[in-house]
Amino acid sequence: MRILFVEPPKDFWFVMGEYLPPPVGILALAAYLESRNDKLDVEVLDCQAERLDWDGLRSRIESFRPDIVCPSGLATCNAYAVVRTVETAKKVDLGIVTVVGGQHFTATAEDSLRTYPEIDVVVRGEGEETLSELVRTLSERKPLTNVKGISFRQDGKTIHNPDRSLIENLDDLPFPGYHFVAKNMRRYHFTMMAGPEMGYALIEGARGCTHRCTFCSQWKHWNGRWRFKSAKRIADEMEYCYTEYGSKFLWLTDDNFGLGVRTEDLSNEITKKGIADDITWFVQASAMTS
Repeated sequence: MRILFVEPPKDFWFVMGEYLPPPVGILALAAYLESRNDKLDVEVLDCQAERLDWDGLRSRIESFRPDIVCPSGLATCNAYAVVRTVETAKKVDLGIVTVVGGQHFTATAEDSLRTYPEIDVVVRGEGEETLSELVRTLSERKPLTNVKGISFRQDGKTIHNPDRSLIENLDDLPFPGYHFVAKNMRRYHFTMMAGPEMGYALIEGARGCTHRCTFCSQWKHWNGRWRFKSAKRIADEMEYCYTEYGSKFLWLTDDNFGLGVRTEDLSNEITKKGIADDITWFVQASAMTS
């Protein structure tokens, strides 16, 4: 079975300045699929890094001939690019199974399946285990009714299978599949924060949030839970990005880094690896006073 992950052509948020981030979400999903089934033919297409427009995306879909297309879709600002990607896939071949996910489509699964017939399946919430089971079910031509965490259409109705439990130990996850975009690694950069010569990679140290801020969707997407990777696991991934791909500017994407991963512990782990003087790492955290 051939699975194509796509970072669609899109406009970046102007507030961030001139930058090109790696598509770490779909890289994580691609790596997880690969770790569970080495017989899958997995490809990640980053249209931004490869400077492909919509015609270029269509040509790549035609040449790869995927069975499943999974576009990257974190938030509402990317929703229309995701929809246009699955529309493009269906124009190439109506038999391609289109799978979307992320916070926007998790929250709007019912409306999205009603509104966009080009979407076949919505993966709700955390994607790794759900997508892996979905791919296995499709390859075995079994019904989707037993795959937890998905929404889909059946006999003209929208079916929402039960939610899937969250992964308990994030340290068990493989590193994101940067090898899928190895040819693009020198193109990823964040000019506002570091020069292009430093290379740029995203590191996930934790998932979720225990707070209930009314303006934010993160806590609801993660069912009000917060889970973190160990300081060693985070440092291992930093070392991997640096040694394998030359990434020297590393952004920890956590919403709540300060909830459990101590900066001192992570700093010590980085120092042990002998890379402290060669990399710059960045976190976002709230400063609190008692």
